[in-house]
Amino acid sequence: KNKDSKEFLEEVLKKYHIINDIFYNEYGKPYLKNSPYYFNISHSRNYTVICISDCEVGVDIEYITYRKNLINRIATKDEIKNIKNEHDWTKLWVKKESYAKCMGLGLSYGLNNIDTLKIKDFKIKKYKNFYISIYLKK
Repeated sequence: KNKDSKEFLEEVLKKYHIINDIFYNEYGKPYLKNSPYYFNISHSRNYTVICISDCEVGVDIEYITYRKNLINRIATKDEIKNIKNEHDWTKLWVKKESYAKCMGLGLSYGLNNIDTLKIKDFKIKKYKNFYISIYLKK
């Protein structure tokens, strides 16, 4: 369940004995300076997800929904063809967000510039009425 996200992140990092100051890149992506660990955090409604990895990682959690008004702004033409319902929409959204976050891109980069059909290795999990996507930069 959701706590203050920063408080929860600090608690998790301490649990794994990762005690470093948190810094932010120009797009707002948090990182640990001079550390072999990478992390990413996402929250939706009352849930927070944190991923800690030995490589760059991006994570996103979203409540299952279908926001047709955003489709042309976030999806490629080929991706649009694959969206049939709210599950397809939400999985596409979390993939794009997790990839952009992993790469350190801000949303101003344009999610429609990320073609998830050409990117492999997303880990997608359904949890209750949410989808979670994790992308690792290997």
